Amino acid sequence: MRGSPSRDEPATAGSSDGLSRRGWIVLVAVTAAVAVVFAGVAAFALAPTSGHAPATESSPSPSQNAAAHLNLAPTPLGLPPRPTSTPPAATVPFRLVGTLTAGDCVQTYTSKTAVAYPVIDCASPHIAQLLSKGELPQSPDAAFPGKNALDAQVGDLCEQHLDWDWVAVWNEDVQVDLRYADTAASWASGDRSYYCFVYTYSRHELTGSAVASH
Repeated sequence: MRGSPSRDEPATAGSSDGLSRRGWIVLVAVTAAVAVVFAGVAAFALAPTSGHAPATESSPSPSQNAAAHLNLAPTPLGLPPRPTSTPPAATVPFRLVGTLTAGDCVQTYTSKTAVAYPVIDCASPHIAQLLSKGELPQSPDAAFPGKNALDAQVGDLCEQHLDWDWVAVWNEDVQVDLRYADTAASWASGDRSYYCFVYTYSRHELTGSAVASH
């Protein structure tokens, strides 16, 4: 019978007692070499390029973002900008928002939540137009679906009424405001009415209609 290795006899490379002393030395040497290579690669990647300090990125402030957006002040297809930043004054009677009809043109427009608007013939200069209005199909006791879901739903209902030839003229300057019960509290009141107002970001005075086949 073969006996176990003595206390003073080193284990062989193939024994279950582990690597030989020479094997451990080789393993340590290889590990150290790999570590040196990785350290060199990391140092090269982190080092600044010749003659240039590493750039420090800073997030633009909200005011900078707003300024960049405002500076673009689009005038699509070379259309002239408004001669003055002062909005026109209303010269026609105001009508309550609930009495408006889809396609009505609004002489002045400052907010989608106004109580009333000055309605004018679309052949006359105007700032905005009521693109569409209606009632959402959800029942009065339906749970509030959230603003994002309602934005998508109302947006789809309104978009189909746009005259795309008109949109092509004004391009990225076109803005659509969606008015509906957009909070859990207002939704719980049972109000399901919605309104869509179309206008231009640069607040051009428009003539004609933005509504398809209107």
